[in-house]
Amino acid sequence: MNVYFHIDELARDAVVASALKKELRKIGGKLTYGTRITTDRYLAKYNHFDVVILPSLRHFEVACQDPEVLPENVFILQTEAIGQATGTLRRLNGKYFGDDLEESRPWHSAVARYLLWGYSHLNPFKEFIPEYLEKCTVVGHPRLADACLKPPNKVHKPVSRKVLGLVSRFTFLSPMDNRIPFESVISSMRFGKRVFPLFENSPDRDVEDLAYTEIIDFRIMLQIIMTLEKENYDLRVRPHPRENREGWETIARKLNLKITLSPWDEPFGHWLQELDYIVTPPSTSLYDVFFQKKKPIVIDHIVSSRAEHTLTESDDRNQILEAVCRPKSVEEVVDRLEKDDIPVKEDIAIKNLQEQVGFDIAHQSIGNIVEAMQEFVKNRPGAKTSNVDFWKLLNYRFRASAFLHLRWIKNRILRRTEQGSGFHLSFLRKRWIDRLTRED
Repeated sequence: MNVYFHIDELARDAVVASALKKELRKIGGKLTYGTRITTDRYLAKYNHFDVVILPSLRHFEVACQDPEVLPENVFILQTEAIGQATGTLRRLNGKYFGDDLEESRPWHSAVARYLLWGYSHLNPFKEFIPEYLEKCTVVGHPRLADACLKPPNKVHKPVSRKVLGLVSRFTFLSPMDNRIPFESVISSMRFGKRVFPLFENSPDRDVEDLAYTEIIDFRIMLQIIMTLEKENYDLRVRPHPRENREGWETIARKLNLKITLSPWDEPFGHWLQELDYIVTPPSTSLYDVFFQKKKPIVIDHIVSSRAEHTLTESDDRNQILEAVCRPKSVEEVVDRLEKDDIPVKEDIAIKNLQEQVGFDIAHQSIGNIVEAMQEFVKNRPGAKTSNVDFWKLLNYRFRASAFLHLRWIKNRILRRTEQGSGFHLSFLRKRWIDRLTRED
């Protein structure tokens, strides 16, 4: 079995690709790493794989634009799949069915399998296209799998200090593509009849609300850092994959902050394993936090006016927030950390984990994904790879590798920084991905 896996954001998705590759190897299968470049440039012409795994229907539409000639081996496995936890279905629907159900019908009709994180993700299929239920398999959140975590003997913590992780989500203030503030406003605002899906259920909100909440969160996080760096804490900041990490490097240098930035390509789960406490704005990373039995503090209630600017379908509405400690002041945050007094409503947390990430099966999700692929290939007519297919695959790998390495050389000459999805899938990076996860 030959499988193509699209790595959308390196720090987020590479660990899953690595674990899948090792799991496939056990049954004699092979996995090819892909990126936005290889998916968009080569997939339509050189799709000679048994299974292609993409993170959303939009990626399928961009890669294969002719609705009359669509492959029948595409699996959708989301890389962000907590949209329904806001209490609405639109965000989740967009990843599975596109922004317009009818316009995207050729593509979602052609999807071979939908691999779902949690049991509640079956709801949009039941409500909108029940005939697709036979194409759905709940596999659990792949990044929560045992295979995607560090072995306990490789988790290192300082003995004398508590380790506090701060989750950064400032993609508007400090975007990875180095946009100036004017460009951030232009790319995010409402304008005339053009309404981004983000605003659809928030008719009284616009780009200034996005900026308002991010500025508040950044200011509060800075206050916490500047207060706690005088105490006996090891402060570690985790920039968002679509955030420019160099922004934190500049701030730390100018303010002489004693913080450690997470390596930009480190898997979130690996970073999380070495923490004692987590402070964060509202974020879907809370599912990873609770799954690892950590106790988070969320800062969204510190400024009461913040609630007046949140969007209906943003992470600020995520239902798992009902389980979280949400202090009313920076002083309360510091006091709770000092006293190790961070309450959690475990029943609410577990309920949401079960619905959204398949709490009971997530630890074996990598194996569940491989089983779903095996079943598909086994039952697909003419699925056995021929010698012709071998040479076609070799042709794809040669073309993709040559292009990616030429691009890598060009960007090294121009000294362009790798960030988020803008990483280079060179030979060295492939070896790095291979080593992210352990062999059983």
